[in-house]
Amino acid sequence: MSSSRTALSTMPSSRIANFVRLELSGWTALEVSWMIFCVGAVLGISLWLKDSAIGIIAAITGIMYTLIAGKGKCSCYLFGIVNTIGYGLVSYHAKLLGETMLNWGYYLPMMFIGLIFWSKRLDEKAEIVKTALTWKGRAITVVLSILGIALYAIVLAKLKDPQPILDSTTTILSITAMVLTVKRCIEQWLLWTIVNATSIILWLNAYLDGYGSIATLLYWCVALANGIIFFIKWRKEIKQ
Repeated sequence: MSSSRTALSTMPSSRIANFVRLELSGWTALEVSWMIFCVGAVLGISLWLKDSAIGIIAAITGIMYTLIAGKGKCSCYLFGIVNTIGYGLVSYHAKLLGETMLNWGYYLPMMFIGLIFWSKRLDEKAEIVKTALTWKGRAITVVLSILGIALYAIVLAKLKDPQPILDSTTTILSITAMVLTVKRCIEQWLLWTIVNATSIILWLNAYLDGYGSIATLLYWCVALANGIIFFIKWRKEIKQ
């Protein structure tokens, strides 16, 4: 009886240890070096400019989420959960209502959904199997995104959002991109690239107006570079 109890008690810990081992496997020296550079650069500049603690935490966890998601590892969602909570707070203080609602009302539950879906679609390297939309799927995605941006911009304008069009663009495209992320589609990186570029303008304006976060602005700059890198990387893997 005692031996069976011991075996049961060690099962969760062994599963966690195996999960951690698989998540840490398969990384190249270049990928690790790039991760250290991105995190180090954003952390160093943010501390130098005396950004808020919550802004720095949101930026760092956001970078980790993007990099690990680009690798196709499920653990990205663990960083994503922390990022959505922190980024929602930063957006709220910056008066960006669309970004706040997006993170707390949509991203946060999608992180748990993504973790479940990705864990069921892993290859022998514990990385997700990448997919792509059909041309019909791409056309539908574009049309729905444009309509969504126009309608949500009207709503945000009535709520006195200072940047309704930019805020609406980042919000709607982020919603669409997150769905494609959960579905493991390469097109997500094209949408994330647009979102990242738009977010840079959004947060630059907020920072210049005195209520933005430099760590968040730097995060979006890093995310823009990573989105382009991962689109190229995923395209090569899908062709193979």
